[in-house]
Amino acid sequence: MLNPPPTLPESTGQATVASQLYQRLRADILLGELEPGSKLRLSALAQQYDAGAIPLREALNRLSAEQLVSQHDRRGFYVCDISQEDVIDLTQVRCWLYEGALRASIAQGGSEWEDELVLSFYRLNEVSRYENDDPLRVNRAWIEPHRRFHTALIAACGSKRTISISENLFDQAERYRNVARLKEYKTSVHEEHRSIMEAALRRDGDTAVRELLGHLRATCDTVVETLKRGRPKAAQMRSA
Repeated sequence: MLNPPPTLPESTGQATVASQLYQRLRADILLGELEPGSKLRLSALAQQYDAGAIPLREALNRLSAEQLVSQHDRRGFYVCDISQEDVIDLTQVRCWLYEGALRASIAQGGSEWEDELVLSFYRLNEVSRYENDDPLRVNRAWIEPHRRFHTALIAACGSKRTISISENLFDQAERYRNVARLKEYKTSVHEEHRSIMEAALRRDGDTAVRELLGHLRATCDTVVETLKRGRPKAAQMRSA
């Protein structure tokens, strides 16, 4: 019986560096700090993120699989661009997916699902949407609790694939929200989330779906209007 090949420390270290780079680049893309459509030059990224070419390429390939980065033959990597047509299409797909998943989750979810939904709601609302109430400075700490709340809504749907796809689409939508810097979104989001949660806990599927889909479409409408006016420049924020 052959022994497995030894794991080289360099390989482990390189994988760790690539994973850290992936997380940093991903956050900067979702926050709009790496602008949609911009070219990701390896030399500039290597200096900005203090990284080598090999882990950078690995991180960019992972982001390409998530449709946050595109790769063009002989032209390199680019941040995927955004458009009014794409956010409308994205929102419609999310609505189709969420409707079935939320109804299934409400029908099948038990006390653990309820507890996680309530906990995710309260943890989300402990975090400010923006830094210092400045709509040009998105609070990094808000992104993950927001994602967790939306995942908690459908966590009992019984389909890991549906949850995975929903989380990927959530990230795509989060990028639109952050690039558009939605000041309007901040004022009502807490009560919108509360209404969705309370309807789900009452096992009122029709109301929960109506509230959730209205929440998604209202955000889409605001993003579209913002893009028509021309999106604001990204805030000058860099990763730590």
